[in-house]
Amino acid sequence: MAYLARAERRRSIVEAAAAVVGRDGLSAVTARIVADELGGSQGQIHHHFASTDELAGEAWRLYAAQQIDEYEHEIQGLSAYDALVLFFADLVSTDGDGHALARWAEANAHAQQRPLVARSYVETLTRLTDVLASVLAADSDAAHARTAAWRILMLGVGLAGLTRITEDSPVPARDVMLSAIRAETG
Repeated sequence: MAYLARAERRRSIVEAAAAVVGRDGLSAVTARIVADELGGSQGQIHHHFASTDELAGEAWRLYAAQQIDEYEHEIQGLSAYDALVLFFADLVSTDGDGHALARWAEANAHAQQRPLVARSYVETLTRLTDVLASVLAADSDAAHARTAAWRILMLGVGLAGLTRITEDSPVPARDVMLSAIRAETG
């Protein structure tokens, strides 16, 4: 493994951990798995991070920022309805794999147990709410758009978590999510 300055090494560890989050989820962020991803040692991970929770929080922050940046790029020129359908594609598309929104639902569960993950999760939820509010602001005032963005985001994360538990919900998640998108973009 090549020599890197301390800040660069720390950044490379966070990037490796974010790749693990994207591929296997936040639960997979362990010193051993991140060291394997990095091609380094567990000792390096422990040298740069006081705990796995600290690393998981940083990994989540980077992973979510990358996902939000990508989404902002993809929605340029789309209507509010189409932009929301794209964001919630895991739930509303017949061929969605449930992967992306499930990561948010998983991070929610970790945030309830791990304060360092919670801090990163809330930061990224706030940014994501701002992005979804800007999508909805074209059709309503800013205060209403922010409330609507939060409401629809929490619904989507909740449904994504539920679909990880059972495929036998009383009402299909797809129907609930599409109904909410129509109501918010009406």
